[in-house]
Amino acid sequence: MSDSVLRGESYMSADTLRIYVASLSDYNAGILHGRWIDADQDVDTIHEEIANMLKESPAAQNGDVAEEYAIHDYDGFGGFNLGEFESLEKITAIAKALDEYPSVVVAHYFTENSHLEPDEILPKIQEGLVTTITECWGDETKALAEYLYDDIESELPERFKSHTQAVAESMAHDYLQGGDYYVIYEGGGTYHILDSHA
Repeated sequence: MSDSVLRGESYMSADTLRIYVASLSDYNAGILHGRWIDADQDVDTIHEEIANMLKESPAAQNGDVAEEYAIHDYDGFGGFNLGEFESLEKITAIAKALDEYPSVVVAHYFTENSHLEPDEILPKIQEGLVTTITECWGDETKALAEYLYDDIESELPERFKSHTQAVAESMAHDYLQGGDYYVIYEGGGTYHILDSHA
């Protein structure tokens, strides 16, 4: 049980994006001292909370230097694996993106665009996420075909309308093979359609 719970601080739900930041000086001395911090705040506020946690550390109270910290736990980040020394800029960018978009989509963009600065990734998600298809019990091609179906049906001559599904699936296959779209399966019949060129 974390010391924040032992001190009687409120426990947040797992849906809350938060990080557990620990004092390394104390940790290396065999003392567990740290604090759960909401990750959906700006970087300066998180730095301030970390500085306050370090000032209150047993090492600092004994006159030792307590200025290094590590992230020892986190909640609400979906499939992300945050490192002990993850940048706070990246953490806040992930938190902001997770507030607006599904975690599998956010994880995809952060993984595929690791060469970009964290604050450059949210605009890429905004441009790239085309739609989300739910209750689709097929594969990626079927999900993309479902997205394309209405546009194709409206463009086909009446005598070919009965073939709309076949045309949609053929086009979806071609788009996926050509790299025009990328489809992420979340589970439970939910697919996210991404524009690869955005």
